[in-house]
Amino acid sequence: MPDRAISYEELTPGYKFPPTTYELSASFVSKYLKAVDSEGDGFVPPLAITACTIAATTKSIPLPPDTIAIHASQELEFFKMVPIGATIECHIGVLQKITRGKMSMLILELEVFDKGKEKVQSGRATIAMPT
Repeated sequence: MPDRAISYEELTPGYKFPPTTYELSASFVSKYLKAVDSEGDGFVPPLAITACTIAATTKSIPLPPDTIAIHASQELEFFKMVPIGATIECHIGVLQKITRGKMSMLILELEVFDKGKEKVQSGRATIAMPT
């Protein structure tokens, strides 16, 4: 039986999104380096990995049509370098959900692992959106 989609109202502290996997291809890294006007060193820039994680987060949050989510802040810890071409797995969970007037914020816990299940990054991100 397929998983049913979760609604925004059901996103409560403790909820875990299904893990998301990304291949950090040479093409992806090249585009990232060009966008940030930087040179490569054979490893995936840590913030490129964070960008994948944030993308996974925003794709996982069920929002009404035409609603824009804003990545408001993050706190990150980096544990190891990741070679270009590696595959990572992103785990995202809801730590806190805050509603203030017409705005909502989700504070999310992020954990990123390499293929060997070693932790690559961890942290928190705040996503803001209108309610």
